[in-house]
Amino acid sequence: MESKHRRISNRVRLAALFGISGFLIVACAVKTAYYQNLDSLVSGGRYGDAVSLTENSKGSIYGGKNELLYDLDLGMLHQLNGNYAGSNTVFEEAKRVFDKNFTKSITTEASTFLISDNMRPYAGEDFERAQVNIFCALNYVLQGNGNEALVEARQVDDFLKKLGTDYGYKNVYKEDAFARYLMGMLYENQGEINDAYISYRQALDAYEDYRKNYGLGAPDGLISDALRTARALGFNDKIQEIKSDYPKAEIQEVPKNSGELVLLDYNGFSAEKIDSFFEISFGKAWFYVGSMKTKGKDAEEVEQAGAIARSILMDEQVRMAFPKYQRIPSRIQGFRVATADLSGRSSEGEVVQDISAIAEKNLDDRIARIRTKTIARAAVKFALTHKISKGVEENSNNKLLGWITKKALTAASTATEHADKRSWRSLPDKILMARLPLQPGTYSVRVKFYDASGMTVQKRTLDHIEIRSGKKTFAIVRTAA
Repeated sequence: MESKHRRISNRVRLAALFGISGFLIVACAVKTAYYQNLDSLVSGGRYGDAVSLTENSKGSIYGGKNELLYDLDLGMLHQLNGNYAGSNTVFEEAKRVFDKNFTKSITTEASTFLISDNMRPYAGEDFERAQVNIFCALNYVLQGNGNEALVEARQVDDFLKKLGTDYGYKNVYKEDAFARYLMGMLYENQGEINDAYISYRQALDAYEDYRKNYGLGAPDGLISDALRTARALGFNDKIQEIKSDYPKAEIQEVPKNSGELVLLDYNGFSAEKIDSFFEISFGKAWFYVGSMKTKGKDAEEVEQAGAIARSILMDEQVRMAFPKYQRIPSRIQGFRVATADLSGRSSEGEVVQDISAIAEKNLDDRIARIRTKTIARAAVKFALTHKISKGVEENSNNKLLGWITKKALTAASTATEHADKRSWRSLPDKILMARLPLQPGTYSVRVKFYDASGMTVQKRTLDHIEIRSGKKTFAIVRTAA
């Protein structure tokens, strides 16, 4: 009777693994179709429809473990749809979930490594957390609330300082140059020139790190801002320092009493995570198990696996998956904005934030930790699979059935061992900025978007752009061609 129960139990385990693998494959296909639909709506400028699709998919696509991703996507889409207050309401919830999930991941990381990362609540990437404050700041700017915008910008500073402390300042993403640049413009809009200069100078330093890590140097407009505000403050020694670092830099004179249009282009779609499969021998994989600290049920599972590890051929292969980023090509590579009155006033867009490059480097910065945990988890699962199949063979006195069980369990285990490919999918690939000084008044401006060869891909007209003396007027466009 006991033998019969064991056979039933093994069949149940086998059926469950196949069921889980089948469910995951279907779920993955559904999510892929959802994001394809969402990207299509964003590309077509149908932001209201994109908001509705996301809201209607909260339970079916995102679910409880992905509530953060839901808030991030919805907050971004509300901004694109012009609902800036609604966007910030959702982003505030995203901040709360970020903090909750980050704390939970820190406290459970070491003791629950046998749980697939996909089964955990999504805690977000470090750079994603900082972007939330940046987009919140822009929402406030677009509502005409400069003070609240600066509060958000300062929160980025607080977060990055905490991040450096948590990582012992060994992390690559320790500064956000675009956030510093934006802070400078916000301070200048409030008439706080000294704080503006400090932020511009910090932005220049941050872009030097960007140059080394992401291949993106300081925009010309920023260099000019740092020089101009240093001159206004009488910091002649600082002017010489900046000029020594940027010998070709010139101060772009601002016409008296003029204002400025600051046009941001959210360009393309951020790189997406895909599986990168990898195989090593069981013997090499088991080495990583010893580096994991376990307790509770995990410790019991590891102990069971360890007892049978020596009976497994050390050259048997263990397959696993790690996440890696894949760029999404975008035809539009740049833009130029000009007044519609054909007066010749125009400005070229510059890349001020390369989100995909930051994402890739951020993942590279922690891939060693991901690999250690993934390999150790795969080794333990492999050993336990061996145990079950050995039990089937002994209970049935049938080597073929044991072999079939082993192969079936290995196949099912492989099917369920996917990398955690979750990310903030509605982020742009890059953010470009064009700045156009204008006399006070209301304008229509024309924007031409072009490809790598300079050929015009799209044209748009933005109406009712109000320019005020001594102020910067911000506007956002989204391109995803």
